[in-house]
Amino acid sequence: MKLFIFTALPLLILASCSTPKTYFTQAVRTKVESNTIPVTKLQYYVDRDVELRREVSSGTTQVSAGVVKFENGKYVNIVTLRKNTPGVCTRVYEDKMDISFEMGDGRYLTFGKLKRDSQAPYTLYADSWNRNLGEIRYDGKTYYILPAGGEARLMIKKNALNTLKVEKREMKGRKVE
Repeated sequence: MKLFIFTALPLLILASCSTPKTYFTQAVRTKVESNTIPVTKLQYYVDRDVELRREVSSGTTQVSAGVVKFENGKYVNIVTLRKNTPGVCTRVYEDKMDISFEMGDGRYLTFGKLKRDSQAPYTLYADSWNRNLGEIRYDGKTYYILPAGGEARLMIKKNALNTLKVEKREMKGRKVE
């Protein structure tokens, strides 16, 4: 019992101190931007693992990102984005954003609102969808998002919303002299 208390209690305390995350929605974006905080200054996270795959011809197996595996007689380049990986906004559009999780030109994923609901989370975009595989351009090459990562959503830490500064004052009025 004592062993349980000494091991479980510190873990419980650490877990309670962690900053919970919230989904990044259009309503959150509006709140942030209305307080003149650029969305490029927020830290973003992805809510699930995302795996990008592409077939590589055997003559061009040099790969700049990811891992190359030999599957079913084909070379496959796999780039994995793990849940809770931090990312930064590199480009802002009206209702979507490019989020980069690693350095390099063309190394970003696009997230945006897919529904008209302002409470719907920004979700991973693809150029096209075919049989639950999303086709995207990443690092200048065509990759496919596997179905498990197709619904990946963007998150931010809740404390980012709590630190918004709102300046408020009341006009005193003026009188004719």
